[in-house]
Amino acid sequence: MTWALATIAALLVAFAALSRPPPGYNITSAVFFTTAGSDAVESAVKLARRYWTAVGRPEKQVVVAREKAYHGVSGYGTSLSGIALNREGFGELAPDVEHVPYGDVDALARLLGERADGVAAFIGEPVIGAGGVFPPPEGYWPAVERLCRAHDVLLVLDEVITGFGRLGEWFGAQYYGVEPDLFTFAKGITSGYVPLGGVVVGQRVQEPFWHGDAGMFRHGYTYSGHATACAVALANLEILEREGLVQHVKELEPVFAKKLRSLERAVEVRSAGLVAGVQVEEVERVIVRLRELGVLTRAVGGNSLQICPPFVITEGEIDLLVERIAAAIAA
Repeated sequence: MTWALATIAALLVAFAALSRPPPGYNITSAVFFTTAGSDAVESAVKLARRYWTAVGRPEKQVVVAREKAYHGVSGYGTSLSGIALNREGFGELAPDVEHVPYGDVDALARLLGERADGVAAFIGEPVIGAGGVFPPPEGYWPAVERLCRAHDVLLVLDEVITGFGRLGEWFGAQYYGVEPDLFTFAKGITSGYVPLGGVVVGQRVQEPFWHGDAGMFRHGYTYSGHATACAVALANLEILEREGLVQHVKELEPVFAKKLRSLERAVEVRSAGLVAGVQVEEVERVIVRLRELGVLTRAVGGNSLQICPPFVITEGEIDLLVERIAAAIAA
């Protein structure tokens, strides 16, 4: 590690991120900066595979992802995608990728029971986002963590959507009570104003690179840790802290869920924190009508509205949002 090669802004934002980490992380953890979520996933998967080679187990190469998952559009992200249309027509961009159903612990247990000697990592979003907004079943993530530990498989959380407050905790790992070996971030660290992403690396994965003889992790991007992006991240994190916005999300979570579930003509409502999937009939027509009513959203999972309001939303604005969704569905 060569501290002299990092800018002050990059060092400060790394320290700032690590002052709010999930369980098992602290100021001694490592942050590998990227420019976006896709780059962060690419980096995390390469690092997971490189780790096993570094500790003398190069046969552990398979990365397990989930159906409905979205992990960006890089080579690895496309291959890991559980959204079939995102993979269609590209061939095999990254080898040794397996998929299991998104909420099925038993399916993961069967796969690891049969192939654990060849599996490097399991990767998942704490809450599936672009695949339709699917929070996990009760107890899912602790069960997944136990399986990964039992079979000596690295656990990677893709926190690009959930990181930095979206669920009312700083990270999804805290919300669901798990300790990943690596986790990615992007979007939330700058509130989307400037591109910045990264991977936070736990001590187990750091060890062969910091103190072993694994050599350099030969990977990086031209704008990794860009000083301007890091300065924006510092300002953003300070605002989130000063204005108590993560706590605000936590307080609004039950209000947001209750009001959305009052939509009588929604097929289904799924939510966690301040992110929801509202399943409706004729979703594209509903989106067009919502835009006419001043509400911007998009379709995810083929049939659901993705509702991701800003952290500063008020209860009155949630009422207005729900009223307009109801009007658009009715129309």
